Formats: sequence, C-alpha cells, structure tokens
Amino acid sequence: MDQTKRLIILTTLVNYVFAIPIEPELTPAPTPYPTHPMDDPDWEPPQGPHQELDKQFWINSGQQLVADQLSKNHPNLNLAKNVIIFIADGMSITTQSATRVYMGGEQLAMSFEEFPHTGLAKTYCINYQVSDSSCTASAILTGVKNNYGTIAVSGHVPLMNCERSLVEENRLTSILKYAQMSGRSTGIVTNTRITHATPAVAYAVSGARYWEDDEEIPTECVDIARQLVYGDVGRNLTVALGGGSRHFFPSGVPIEEHGAVGRRRDGRYLVSEWLQLADLQAERATYVSDRRGLLNTNVSGIDRLLGLFSGNHMSYRLENAVNEPTLEEMTAKALELLSKNDKGYVLLVEGGRIDHAHHDNLARLALDETVEFHRAVQHAARHTSEDDTLIVVTADHSHTLTMGGYPVRGNSILATGDFSRLDRMPFFTLTYANGPSYFDHFPQTSTGRENPLFMDSHNPAFTFPAAVPYEDETHGGDDVAVFARGPYSHLFSGLYEQHLIAHLIWYASCLGPEGSHQPEDCSRGMGGAATAIEIPRFAWMTGLLPAVVIALSNQLTI
Repeated sequence: MDQTKRLIILTTLVNYVFAIPIEPELTPAPTPYPTHPMDDPDWEPPQGPHQELDKQFWINSGQQLVADQLSKNHPNLNLAKNVIIFIADGMSITTQSATRVYMGGEQLAMSFEEFPHTGLAKTYCINYQVSDSSCTASAILTGVKNNYGTIAVSGHVPLMNCERSLVEENRLTSILKYAQMSGRSTGIVTNTRITHATPAVAYAVSGARYWEDDEEIPTECVDIARQLVYGDVGRNLTVALGGGSRHFFPSGVPIEEHGAVGRRRDGRYLVSEWLQLADLQAERATYVSDRRGLLNTNVSGIDRLLGLFSGNHMSYRLENAVNEPTLEEMTAKALELLSKNDKGYVLLVEGGRIDHAHHDNLARLALDETVEFHRAVQHAARHTSEDDTLIVVTADHSHTLTMGGYPVRGNSILATGDFSRLDRMPFFTLTYANGPSYFDHFPQTSTGRENPLFMDSHNPAFTFPAAVPYEDETHGGDDVAVFARGPYSHLFSGLYEQHLIAHLIWYASCLGPEGSHQPEDCSRGMGGAATAIEIPRFAWMTGLLPAVVIALSNQLTI
C-alpha cells in the first residue's frame, strides 16, 4: 500500500474516532488531510494509450470514419419482409457509454452501435414529462402516444379506468396485429414477466399495466395473461418466451420448476388452456419451462411455442441461474421458428432487466444486462440479411444514472474516479439522481457521506450512490437513441417523437392502418406481405368460438 493511501486511511480513522471536523478548502494547502492528487507538487498528468499520442493516429482514424460514413450513404429501398424490434428497457445513453467501458474500453462499440443509421426519440407520455414503459411501448408498437401506465389505449383512457378501455375507439392496434393480418408470423421475447408493461402492449389492451392477472382487475375487463391466450393478437402469436408463470396458474398452486406459486383467483390453468386452444386450431404447440427444454425444442416439428422460465422476472445473468435461458438463446430460438414462414415475421425482443437494476441503484447489474442485450442483437444481426430484414434497436426511456468527475482513461467504470476537495474523499464515476441507496452513502447519523475507500463497488449487489432518497429510483426524461439497419433504415435518422418509430416500420414493411404512407412497391406485394387494411371493428370476435369451446370443456368462463 503506497504512502498516500495509508495516509488517507489513517486520517479517515482518526477523524471518525475523534470526530475532527474537516473544513472545506478550495485551494491547495499544506495539511495532514487527504488532498486531490493534482495538489501534489510532484503530480504528473495521466497519459493515454501510446498509439493515440501521435496526430497521425487521429488523421488516419478520421479518414477511415469518413469512408465508413460514405459507405452507409446508400439508402436500402428494399421492402422489409421481416422486422425485429429490440427494446432495451431503461437503456439511457449514459448506460450505453458506461457499458462500453465495462466491456473493456471507451473506444469499443456494442453490436447495435455499429448500425448505419442513428436517431434520437423523445420519450414523454402525453400526461407526464418522464415516462413509464407502458406509454413508451405504446408509442413504439402502436404509433400512438398515450397516458402513463396504460396499455395500448388512447389518451382518452385514464390510468386504472376499465370502462373507457373497453370503448372500441379508444383501443389501439399493435404492429404485431398488422403483421398477422398480412400473413406473417409474430413473436415476443423478454427476460421480464411476459405480462409486464413492454411485452403486454404487443398483444393486450388494458387500462392499467398492473392488471397482469385477475387479482385486482375489475370484473368487466380481461387481464393481460388471459389476453395472451385468448386475445386477438395473443392467440395468434407464433412464439412467446419470458418469465411470469405465476400469472398463468391458480392461486396457491405450486409451480415447482420455478419455485413459485400461482396467483390467479379464477382457478384457471392458462398454460393448459393455451395448449388446448392450439389443438383446436390444428396447430402443433409446445410449452417449455426451462433452458434445457427450450434448447432441445426442434422447431421443424411445431407451429407455436410458449416458454415461461420463472415465476416472476427472469434472473440477472450474474445470478447464474443455469435453468433459465439467456436473452440471446431465447432470441435465437424465436428466429428459428419465425423464419419458417416464407411471408416473413415481426419479432419484439425486450432486455427488461436493465431497468430493474437501475431502479435499485445496482449499476453493475444494469451494465451487465446491457451486455446481454448487445449479444442478443448481435445474434440477430449475424443471422439475418440487411436485404430483407429491418432491425430497429432503441430504449423505451432513460434513467437518472450519470457518469461524472474526471476519471483517467481506462479507469474501472465501477470504481471511484475523482476526488472532492470539499469533503476530502474520492467519489464514484457512476451516481444516480435518486433512489433507495441514498442511506447507504449518506447515513442519517452523519453530516456527510460515507468514504468510498472502504466500499466493494465491484460486487454486483453494491448500490451506487443516489443524491435524493427515493423508494425506487426513477426513470429519466431525456431522449433515447434509436439504431436501425436494413430496408429504409435511413429514415430513422434525426430527432423525432417516439411514436414515429412505429410509422416508419409500417412504411418499410408495408404494414399499418388504411391510408398509411407506403412505398409504391407495396401495391405489387412482397414475399407474401400484403398492403394492410383497416381492422374490422369487432375483429376480436373471430377467436371467440374456440375459446368458448375450451371454457366449456373446463367448466370455466372466459
């Protein structure tokens, strides 16, 4: 241990034991207390990577970047037979920057950051400056902005209002519905509960994101899990993979493979009903509940696949849950099955646990989950063609994570990176504006903050500091990045409202409501895709008969 660090430790212990106050000093002065490294008269500035010191490195690098940009300046005007929408829940631009350092260097890029076209999306809801996942997913997947907390309903539906959510004019249409109408296959992959806010928008309509099962929902409305089985979009999904099995089994019934119990009060076994419904529709369907089952599934012998891999959200990858598939593995299997359809497909993939880690101020877990998301996008990009597949990667909203101070190049993103002359302690590069970790760093019995010198910030369970105490770290209201490659990906450049993403996808893939802008080639058809038509007012009734048959056979009501 060098002399400086010994002095810091000794001084800190003395101050703690004898409660010696440290007056802030804004100018360097002789003192026995710790000081900023730059205040040492023998201090030498840090040096960057050797090859970057010469100006020719940057000239050559800049010229290569010019060539790369020119190579991207050729619009792909093919029609998108396939569409993959990746949503990294809570992946702020700061999260991206920090993840690159976490992966090994400031100069690195994640798979989607190398896509040819990039834009920025505004994330506000129509009634909140800072959004939640349901209103942002509604914008991305239906092309309509709405109220905080509501699932695929217009702004005329306030949160928790069942009655207005049933009014046909207030119900929104997911891009997956348009895809199904065109004859394409559809799928959802998430590492959250499959009934959680983002995936729910793809197949359900609800006055509240919280109505995942029938525990609290008004009797006249249908819970989200039931809509996955019987809903207009849900019953026609080719593949649905994620967590949340507790919402599909009766209350108190053990789900042994997940160490959970069911929550449904209506006594229904929705997984069994899903299998029976598929059988009535003459479809070969398979249900899997663990990683081995998913990886061993032979897609050539099935038409539909449902996978629920945990009772609640799926585990963080650093938790080493060996029985749960990774986001990449779920994405790979979904693409295997969806690719069987010559007419194409639309797939939604959500990396949802980035958001959950941020809410708990668990920065390392958030960055690690972003790496998992990067791997899923990387697999999709490697196994699809830019000629006919549009991939759009974005976040739904931001978080309050900041990356600050003046850490030297190559410093661990999880470590302290600078030193405060005001309280004579180092501080972390990563901090949050608010959250539950406030009391871990600002004890109520102290007038200052805890010394980071004695903290293990590389531990996945370590909570990074928050400036304001809050029970659950909030989302951020800043813009999020949008990355695109494939047909018409050049349209995703610029700064725009978040709901434009859906409209651009419609355009590139010949989908959308009647009257939507579409390329001329759509009228001639493309790989089985058809020009979208307006959805009949009561289209949901087409699935009523088989659902009634199953309900009667189980002596249940829909």
